[in-house]
Amino acid sequence: MAYNITLEGKNKVIAERMLQNVATLFNQCNIDYWIEGGTLLGIRRENRLLPWDNDIDVSINHDQIEKLEDFYTKLRNAGYRVRTRYFNSTTDYFAKGDIRMIKIREKRFFGLLKGAVCLDVFIKYPKNGNSYWEIDNKTKYVPTQFYQSFGSLEFKGFQYKTPALTDEYLTYRYGDWQTPVKNWDTSKDDNALA
Repeated sequence: MAYNITLEGKNKVIAERMLQNVATLFNQCNIDYWIEGGTLLGIRRENRLLPWDNDIDVSINHDQIEKLEDFYTKLRNAGYRVRTRYFNSTTDYFAKGDIRMIKIREKRFFGLLKGAVCLDVFIKYPKNGNSYWEIDNKTKYVPTQFYQSFGSLEFKGFQYKTPALTDEYLTYRYGDWQTPVKNWDTSKDDNALA
């Protein structure tokens, strides 16, 4: 998503802390998650969050939604602000009222303000061998096989879940993912665009 920040300086510190805290809560709730998008790309390619990125990306499969209530409670108890976004209409891939994504931020000033760094949790919906999600009002999909088994990457002493076929997944989404592209646009450049 387009946020007017970069993951440098204080934002980088907050993003790294948030990523580990949220992944820990996913693990405590037995929710299968994986790091996604630019977050996965940066950690896999450069062992860092990309400084020109503007958020943290994580995903879960639709079948994990039933576990979210406990996750939401743990997030709020840990001082996070949680907002759930839903689909406004039914399409070939999503039903009106289904969860589209979850936005997590730190609370600031006793919860009156939201923190600058956002962690987006995308919900993936399987259909006919592909898994679909929506971002920036655009539908995206990849073969479901990428989200059926998981591996891990170590970053800053913590093991994060990833698609088992991490390199193949990054190639599917980004093409030549080993060459940095600082002005990559998720709403135009992603090979997963439907």
